Amino acid sequence: MKSLFCIISLIFFISFSGFSQTCITGRVIDSRTNQPLSGVTIKLAEKTLGTVTDSNGNFSFCDIKQAYSNIVISHIGYRAVYRSNVKPNDFVAVSLVESPIELNPIIVTATLTPQSTWEVPAMISVIDSVKLRSQSALNTDNYLRTIPGLYIDRSNGVFSKNAAVTMRGLDGSNRVLILYDGAPMNKTSYGFINWSLISPDMVDQIEVVHGPSSALFGNNAMAGVINIRTKEPLNSPFYGSVTGEAGGFGLYGVRAMLGGKTPVFRKGINIMVNGFYRNGDGYIIEPYTVRDSNSVNSYINEKGLVIKTVIPLSDSSSFYIGGNYYEDKRGAGRAVYLADGSFDAYTTKRFRFGYTAKIEKFDIELYGYAQQEKYYRQNENINTTGDYKLYHTFQTSGDLGFWANASRRIGSNNVLIGGVDVKHGWMDAEDIYRTSTDDLLRKGKVLFAAAFIQDEHSLLNSKIKILGGLRFDVATFYDGLLKVTQPTKNTGFTGDTLADFARSSWKDLNPKLGIRYFPNNWLSIYGSVSTGFMPAKLDDLCSSRKITKGFKLANPNLKPEHLLTYEMGGGIKINSIARFDAALYLSNGSDFQYFVSTGDSIDTGGNEIKPIVKRENITSVRIVGGEISLNVNPLKWLMLRGNFSLNHSEIIKYKVNPLADTTNLEGKALAEVPMRQASAEAIFQNRFVNAGLVWVYIGPQWLDEVNSDEIGSWNTFNLRLWKDFRSIKLTLDIQDILDNPYTDKKGYISPGRFFQFSVTYSFI
Repeated sequence: MKSLFCIISLIFFISFSGFSQTCITGRVIDSRTNQPLSGVTIKLAEKTLGTVTDSNGNFSFCDIKQAYSNIVISHIGYRAVYRSNVKPNDFVAVSLVESPIELNPIIVTATLTPQSTWEVPAMISVIDSVKLRSQSALNTDNYLRTIPGLYIDRSNGVFSKNAAVTMRGLDGSNRVLILYDGAPMNKTSYGFINWSLISPDMVDQIEVVHGPSSALFGNNAMAGVINIRTKEPLNSPFYGSVTGEAGGFGLYGVRAMLGGKTPVFRKGINIMVNGFYRNGDGYIIEPYTVRDSNSVNSYINEKGLVIKTVIPLSDSSSFYIGGNYYEDKRGAGRAVYLADGSFDAYTTKRFRFGYTAKIEKFDIELYGYAQQEKYYRQNENINTTGDYKLYHTFQTSGDLGFWANASRRIGSNNVLIGGVDVKHGWMDAEDIYRTSTDDLLRKGKVLFAAAFIQDEHSLLNSKIKILGGLRFDVATFYDGLLKVTQPTKNTGFTGDTLADFARSSWKDLNPKLGIRYFPNNWLSIYGSVSTGFMPAKLDDLCSSRKITKGFKLANPNLKPEHLLTYEMGGGIKINSIARFDAALYLSNGSDFQYFVSTGDSIDTGGNEIKPIVKRENITSVRIVGGEISLNVNPLKWLMLRGNFSLNHSEIIKYKVNPLADTTNLEGKALAEVPMRQASAEAIFQNRFVNAGLVWVYIGPQWLDEVNSDEIGSWNTFNLRLWKDFRSIKLTLDIQDILDNPYTDKKGYISPGRFFQFSVTYSFI
């Protein structure tokens, strides 16, 4: 907090100190009403920094060194304006014309170069600022509900421990790579990310690449990539906002953002700080039929801080530094003797730096990142025999990484990119039982290194675009340790255990080839072949412990999963009114990791003898699916969007252990994968009130691997209403309007209808 106070004090000092500069000033109004527009983004085309208009539509852009500048003026719901050859001390008067949402947004995730989604040989989805503004979202993952082929499992809403995000007929969040401003967030310990770490207020655009992308991004990019791009600090002396919120189940919170430009260094420093706090009583997540005296509310208490700083070094280079801090404590819905009952608590610290530059004919990008997560769990329960158990889990895990790539345009039709990627991850966990003598210690480390190359070609006057890529990865697991002292039936070990796991390594080669053809300006067709892989989690490599299925043995020799995908698709667009996209894909997976019984069993103190299982590379799968997406802008004030996805995920090969397995899973569908999904969205924008309505449908899915129990389909309607005044914004979110709660895979129920109201005051 001391460092935060210093930063805020510095921003305040700047806002009142002032310093003489050469500035471009101007004013922006609505062309129809002639009223000033606030919050309009003003950027120099040659730079990444920008500013916004104040409540009177005025703006100023200072520290202008060049004789002439090119300015881009853009605002939600309006057509962007480009002004060239603007001189220092000029006054720029701009009148913006209303325009529907952009149907061909620019992205960077798919190829590392700015390209329209219309040009990339892949299925691409984008959630831009208009869609972000209109959706009822209490967490960042809520925005992804309207993306075709994505399944977001956050059944307890904001009171969920975390969200699981899966894609294209595959289960498991570790098969989807999540990027935060281009840097990976997936933890090597368990493969997934903590979505609560990402503040929705910081999100500027979300880019989703459907299908394997390991040829560029390596591990975890097996089903696809989600890149969360955050807002850039503005080139304004001082600005900010404060939001208060309150909702159902005793939920309340506050959010704040401050930013400004400091006169440090030759071109100054642009900094932005975002903080949030949220607390809620929660609700009982267990169904009425199974509740007892130990059922309690699943409460929440969380807080976070985000800092982002951009330092322009020259007109063609800049340095970036930022960080995240997050703490939470979430009740698990059970309490016996302790006041706070069973709960999970995370403390996460994340740091990132980056450097971009144009050096002669090369565009250079470097970044590094580090994250540390401390996880603390308290679990108390009374088992079926009436025994009280209490234990605590202490786990520290972390990741370090460095990425470097350089791109060069060769002629007018060819761009070549090459780079390296290095990562290091570790985990150190301990389970301490308070009602017995058990103590379990497990730890391990893994090191990744990779090199990649990508080539883009345009042929026949850009009617054909070819994208090819190749990446080679090597990885080593080492320093694996499992130590168990004074065990009892609570942990399943029969005696003291000390296992030093041998070092193991693997390597992987992932190619990709995609072609997109443009027969005319309204039709685009593509085809691609790509591969992806997912490495083993550290928890599976070095951790032996009790799980729901029985007792899990560590497997330090577990190898990556692989996926080969054949895909074809295309798009049709009608001016700026409508765009239709579709994709069909066939994926063949090999070396998939499944739990296999060893044939032995163990007494863990319950009513039943539990099987001993071990995760092995034993299965092959086949996934056949399709996705369609439609965006329509029939009127200036109305935007419509809908999508549908269908997939069939089947195990086609299963290595049966004749001494232990009683069930052959060949021909069975993958568990926890919805067979059908759909969503629709309508955005209404006018001067009286704005509204965003979202409908989400999740089809049936199998609960278990033998396909004996099915989770039924469910759907929800979510509504956001908001009204902007000069400096005030009022927002009402209503989730599950029809109050249609459903039961998830763990047997917990969703909260049903949920209200949240917020008031935001902004200043600049």
